[in-house]
Amino acid sequence: MTSTARLSRLVVALALASVGTACGGTPATPSTTGSAATDASFAPARSPAGPPVLGIDWGKAASVARPEEAFQLPTTGPPNPSDDTVRSGHPLHFPGQAIMADVTTLPGGGLAAVGYVYPGWHPQAWTSPDAQTWTLREVGTTEFTFPVAVATGSDGRLVAVGRSGSLPLAWTSSDGVTWRTHPVPTLGTDGTAERMTTVLAAAGGFLAGGSVGPELFERHARFWRSTNGIDWRPVPDDPTAFADAEVRAIAQLTGGFVAVGVIGTAQQVTASVAWTSPDGATWSRIDAPDLRRGRAVALTRAPGGGLVAVGSDLNEHEAFAWTSPDGRSWTLAPSEPSRQYPGKVRFTDVTVVGDVLIGVGNYVGLQRGTAISWVSHNGVHWTEARSAPVQEQGEFYAVVRGGPGVVAVGSFGAPDDYIPTVWLSPAR
Repeated sequence: MTSTARLSRLVVALALASVGTACGGTPATPSTTGSAATDASFAPARSPAGPPVLGIDWGKAASVARPEEAFQLPTTGPPNPSDDTVRSGHPLHFPGQAIMADVTTLPGGGLAAVGYVYPGWHPQAWTSPDAQTWTLREVGTTEFTFPVAVATGSDGRLVAVGRSGSLPLAWTSSDGVTWRTHPVPTLGTDGTAERMTTVLAAAGGFLAGGSVGPELFERHARFWRSTNGIDWRPVPDDPTAFADAEVRAIAQLTGGFVAVGVIGTAQQVTASVAWTSPDGATWSRIDAPDLRRGRAVALTRAPGGGLVAVGSDLNEHEAFAWTSPDGRSWTLAPSEPSRQYPGKVRFTDVTVVGDVLIGVGNYVGLQRGTAISWVSHNGVHWTEARSAPVQEQGEFYAVVRGGPGVVAVGSFGAPDDYIPTVWLSPAR
């Protein structure tokens, strides 16, 4: 499960990592977050008396471990240009940051999250037995390495995907504590960067998607298959079906697979696209008119059948949702005040608990953002969550069923700090 927020943040991180030192600044992953102000067209409900509601009321996990190299004591004065640990230019700013990019369940209970840490942009994982207390787990020390998605297979194996330098990379673990790294073959693109952006655990193994292309310019879609998460095979290129696109999410339906992604450059998304496949090896492109109106970044099977995709309009002024019975025809949900905001607003991920769809994201005003969620029974009409202090200056990146109901991972403190944070719903 991936999201616009974490992938756009990663794109900028990759670009700035090569120029940040030369410019005297930290290669931070900037955010579009802003003030948490609301208006009459977008006003989260106030919490009434009574028990907390799934997807509507959120609380924070009790403890999330922070990588020591990123979260030393804040600076207390102007930065010293000769000090390699403090180059952000922000007094009281931590020298680094950590992104919890995705989360999955552990075999036998508990959860695991993956992400990456600056300084160094190296991979990191966290595990929790109860969703409340999260412990750091080492994934590797290679710099410029980013796990961005993780899934749990039917045999309990965890598989994470992402990239290291200009190459796609995968990781496996049996418990979320110990991780092994596995190279991923490419189709040969003369050194052009390739990255995995999403992974699905399916019958018979794992299916991943991503793209090949320069960091800030046009992308070309890629898919990979694996029976065990260790040995991967790239799907042969289709110059027509994969053109000008990046895969963002994959789901399985009876009789095959469906993927959604975005069209355009890493800097400017211009539309969305879908693909269908009977086996994960051959893909047909679906350029549905309603998909072209926005950014589709996450996908799930709907409680009543079919699919629901979420994201935003092209300018991120409205959180968008689409429904599809089969991945071939797509319908954009009608606009409604609960998903509109005068600043920025977007879905970043979606999951299902029973007959309830829970979508997470954030909305943004002038400077700081607020984590927010929505619930729906049909993917068409969405009820916005209540806003609470624990959500302010937060960003939800991914959500999974677990804990008291669902668990969302993300960060707190943007745009000055990105501190790994976990939220639970319903709040305890």
